[in-house]
Amino acid sequence: MKNLVLCLIFILSCKKNDDKINTIKNVQQNFATDTIKIDKVNDKVLRELLLPYCFKVDMLPKSNYYQTNLDTFLTHHNLERNNSLNENKKFHKYTVDFVSDKQANFMHYPYDGKAYALKKLTINSEITAILYAYTFDSEMIQPRIEIQTFDNKQNNIDNLIIASTFSSECSGYRDFCISQDKIITINNYYYCSDIDTKYENKYKYKINDVGQFVYEN
Repeated sequence: MKNLVLCLIFILSCKKNDDKINTIKNVQQNFATDTIKIDKVNDKVLRELLLPYCFKVDMLPKSNYYQTNLDTFLTHHNLERNNSLNENKKFHKYTVDFVSDKQANFMHYPYDGKAYALKKLTINSEITAILYAYTFDSEMIQPRIEIQTFDNKQNNIDNLIIASTFSSECSGYRDFCISQDKIITINNYYYCSDIDTKYENKYKYKINDVGQFVYEN
């Protein structure tokens, strides 16, 4: 009888240990699953742009796809497109460039395809700016970067084309810097190899408290 009681105690003890082990396994599995879910969410989190920040177009890139492939263009500058539908669907498609086409026509080609968010810039508690990348179709498909501002209700406020390349009979490019006090300095270059034509200019825009790009020059 004593042996029977000892056997029962041993069996019950083993069962409790098995239950504990199964519980631990379940917790570990749930934790791993939750971690995967969090990682997937984090992949879509739009990260803050740290200021000051400069984006300089490379006219002698190592890759032949730098001026034609969006991902190659972005990777070269340590950027990547975000796949968050919530951020990407806010993109405003009808930005008009601030430079007249009589001065330099390389920026006056329409948006083509889908835009992808890159980084966000918090202006204040009510206004957020987002950097977007997309391709436009001139004589060849090329990448471009825009900054757009939105209010808390996701309404578009203002837009500014801040980086691009252009290659044809004449070529050009645009790059930018954003200072700590949110002043955007944009450099434009436009030139033709067969004729003595070269266009260079610098523009400054301040992002004000209501999300507008105010011309400073």
